[in-house]
Amino acid sequence: MKMNKSYCDNCDKKVDYFVKEETINQYKGYEVNVVERIGVCKSCKNDIYIPELESQNFKKLYDKYRELAGLISIDEIIRLRSKYNISQRELTAILNWGKMTINRYENGALPSQSHSDYLSLLLSNPNIFEEKTKEAFESNRIKKGTFDKVIKGIDAQEENILKDITISSLSHKEDEFNGFRSFDIERLNNLIGYISDKARIYKTSLNKYLWYIDFLNFKENVRSITGLRYERYTYGPIIEKRKYEDILKNFTDKFYKIETEDGDCIKTTIVSKSNYDMSIFKDEERKVIDKVIDLFKTKNSNEITDLSHKEIGWLEKEDNELISYEYAKLLKVNFD
Repeated sequence: MKMNKSYCDNCDKKVDYFVKEETINQYKGYEVNVVERIGVCKSCKNDIYIPELESQNFKKLYDKYRELAGLISIDEIIRLRSKYNISQRELTAILNWGKMTINRYENGALPSQSHSDYLSLLLSNPNIFEEKTKEAFESNRIKKGTFDKVIKGIDAQEENILKDITISSLSHKEDEFNGFRSFDIERLNNLIGYISDKARIYKTSLNKYLWYIDFLNFKENVRSITGLRYERYTYGPIIEKRKYEDILKNFTDKFYKIETEDGDCIKTTIVSKSNYDMSIFKDEERKVIDKVIDLFKTKNSNEITDLSHKEIGWLEKEDNELISYEYAKLLKVNFD
């Protein structure tokens, strides 16, 4: 058995000690069954205080109790602050709790059930956290900088939620309607960034560019490029359920849109940020992409729409009906 040295109050000197194990069965009404490690003086056989062992014992006990009592974890409290980029003091001021409360909780102290429940609520509900932050700002407990950070964090969360919803709605099992590729938002974003850098693209023509690129790649390389599904629409094939609207609204890291009045209509132009990464595409895919762009960049939206209306995949379907990639082999437009 390995021996260690530490101070023994009973012997009043540094002594060799060994470690024994005991089980804590109950803690605050919960059956925890946590094994703690205790230092024992080799000379007098009395328990002695070993700081590192006590720290480990408390952590094991508190972690088990947190789990059984449903208390918020240390990581979750830190995550709450990280979501809004605020310090312990800023969070404490927003909540109007004691100055060191959050510091103690993050250093292992057990929160009360009411404090734990409220912190969990704030973590899961940005709207309530926003209300609490506004109240703290109006009561002069926090400065405008803290208030602005929280609002920015809330906006970012809402944006991420909308992105997740969009991706989920476009994700399906691989089959003939998505060209046997799972939807890939990274590929789509970079592709739109590239197309809009090489040609003048409007919202209406973007759908046709993407449809022809995906279908031509399926025809030549037996798989789509983006994993998008398309349906028939009066003005040609479009991304299913008009989800191109959500894509242009929620994903703006590679491109942005400009809206201008055109008579009684609003014309939406897609503009590249020129930060796309085409290395994520294979050589044969890039060739297909460039073929479509080279042919269409000299045509206006109406001309591209007219071409799509000659395609068998569009002609044989009803509005809102999905178009199988099997129609790719029947494409009428000659890109060679």
